Amino acid sequence: MSTLLTASCASGASSAAGVSAAPDAGAPVPRPPELLAFALQEGAIHNHFFRRGHIAAHLLVTSGVSPRLIVAFPAGNMGVAAWFDALPAPVELSVEGGVSGVERPGGMRGVSALLVSAAPALRVHRLVLGSIRTIREVGRDGELPAWLRADVEARPAPAGGSIAVRRTTVDGEHHLELLIEPLDGATAALGLDGRVELAAGPRGLRFRVTALSDEAPLTPVPLDEIANERAGDDPRHRQALAFLTYREKLLAGSWRFLTYFGRDTLLAVRMLLPVLEPAVVEAAIGSVLDRLSPEGEVAHEEAIGEYAALLRLAAGRGGAQRESIYAQREAGHAQREAGYAQREAGLAQREPVLDYKMVDDDFLLAPLAAEYLLGSAPGRARAAAFLARRTPGGEAYAQALARNVALVLRLAAPFAETRDPRALIALKEGESVGEWRDSEEGLAFGRIPYDVNVALVPAALRASARLLASPLLGAGPDDEGSARAERLARAWKDAGVFFRVELPEAEARRRAAAYAASLGIDPAPVVASLSGTLSFPAIALDGEGRPVPVMHSDDSFVLLFTDPSPEALEEIAGRLVRPFPAGLRTPVGVLVANPAFAPDPAVRGLFTAGHYHGTVTWSWQQAMLAAGLDRQLGRGDLPARARGALERARSALWEVIRASREASTRELWSWAVEGGRYRLVPFGAERAHHDESNAVQLWSTVYLAVRP
Repeated sequence: MSTLLTASCASGASSAAGVSAAPDAGAPVPRPPELLAFALQEGAIHNHFFRRGHIAAHLLVTSGVSPRLIVAFPAGNMGVAAWFDALPAPVELSVEGGVSGVERPGGMRGVSALLVSAAPALRVHRLVLGSIRTIREVGRDGELPAWLRADVEARPAPAGGSIAVRRTTVDGEHHLELLIEPLDGATAALGLDGRVELAAGPRGLRFRVTALSDEAPLTPVPLDEIANERAGDDPRHRQALAFLTYREKLLAGSWRFLTYFGRDTLLAVRMLLPVLEPAVVEAAIGSVLDRLSPEGEVAHEEAIGEYAALLRLAAGRGGAQRESIYAQREAGHAQREAGYAQREAGLAQREPVLDYKMVDDDFLLAPLAAEYLLGSAPGRARAAAFLARRTPGGEAYAQALARNVALVLRLAAPFAETRDPRALIALKEGESVGEWRDSEEGLAFGRIPYDVNVALVPAALRASARLLASPLLGAGPDDEGSARAERLARAWKDAGVFFRVELPEAEARRRAAAYAASLGIDPAPVVASLSGTLSFPAIALDGEGRPVPVMHSDDSFVLLFTDPSPEALEEIAGRLVRPFPAGLRTPVGVLVANPAFAPDPAVRGLFTAGHYHGTVTWSWQQAMLAAGLDRQLGRGDLPARARGALERARSALWEVIRASREASTRELWSWAVEGGRYRLVPFGAERAHHDESNAVQLWSTVYLAVRP
């Protein structure tokens, strides 16, 4: 493994010419690979997506006082990142003329782009070639692992020469390369400390970058084979979904999550189910079944490529000698959750390391499988053939799905037998995360999440009952197993009572007014929207079964997966209509958390507009609320009052969805109040933000199916 900095005057060093071979005489001419190229701007970040044949890459540049370049490859979840030194004033860094594909002999492939800036000079602060997981963890200023710093060579270059940065992965199997070629009189050189220094020419700072990798490519699904004629015609959502859709798996988001995530796959496909082609649905469900643990657990995430090799090397050296920051933490998960240490001898270094620490995704597989295989016409017709497929381990998909169903029933039994809230589904021992709010403080350090216990477990039990009553999981229907699943589902029906929080009207008004004032929000309309006793479900229970009093948007799960009472539906509708912080609605989005009614200021401090799961908007949560409202309005047993409340909530929800339409493919966004008005703020654009949003997110493309 090495990082090599070289300089050359050869202007052809970054040529974008592709490599092709002439077809045999008489052979049919293959269809040219589809070109997918589009751009999205997110505040100061310019995102450029390119996919053609074996090439797929997301190139982004960030303007401001600390410019940045990142190129992320779905192949191997690898990438290249360059952070530049901070500048005295913000500068623009942008792409001129779009992105082109590059293929070279030996399997190196990637993208090339012309970058331009008004800055007189840029100096590379840090340069990382490696796994996206490593780039995420190390970032601009994190501790650089010793293995990534080692074996650096620098050779001085003549003024104006090109710079090439090359690295071989830790397992010695693959390579990454970044070429920097100054243009139009600009210069590139290596400083005395070996860092790349770029200086402007007569036409400003103009340089071409080419990023390459030889990781095995994924197989893209053409645009016209992803969705059917019922899908919405929004080209941005179609392009985003296409960039993340491959025959091997669906990717969670770009640039930061360019690989399989079980929860994201299952929730996105559940909402997209009416418009996805069967082959895509089956690729998604199959990717989940392929990665089940021996006990039937759904894998949350996979470490692949170099990062898998790093985890294996780290685990082999032992904790005291681990050199990768992230590997120190994740290697422990790999050993504990996947039985990695016991299987190590027979596995290649790059065998994916699967993460099973989450608890929510275990209860998402059965509902999607039942809906597709038993509920949709294409699924019913293809069910037998699909379930006869084999996992990489040789197990039939039917057997793998049966293992997950058995797990659901086993995990649901303790609470059904005791009705003790401490027997509800909790985060795993030693873990601080376990469901979609998977930042450390996302549940205010609660242990028993609302969405899992009130929505997903009952839904999984009912879906399991349907699957067991069918002949799909074995030689014939399992009537006894189906009846048991139904009994368990009935026992879980009232789990929500343990999460209920109630406040007298006067106290609710006092807390909402004080919190609104602290944020610069006019408290008058907030207070006026509160009438009578305020009730809402806690975001979680603590380890002793006590509610954590934070209002939240996880009613979305209840609406999409369960059948609440009319009274419960009216309460949910109220939270979507009332303005924040009396409820969850702002003019730029429905917020996923509202801590206004938590008496502890420390809890309120965990849910700011800068927290990843704080008072921010996640696009897919709005979509799932909309899908859930539609599902409830399709019921025939609702009284007029509940139906009217749901219709008002749906109207209010779509009003804010339309207002934030330009951000809809993003993972999430934040907000600010200026002059008494809300302004949408890209998440990651402010120093106070704790993380960064992806420009395209799999479950944010579901508006292709979820429409007014």
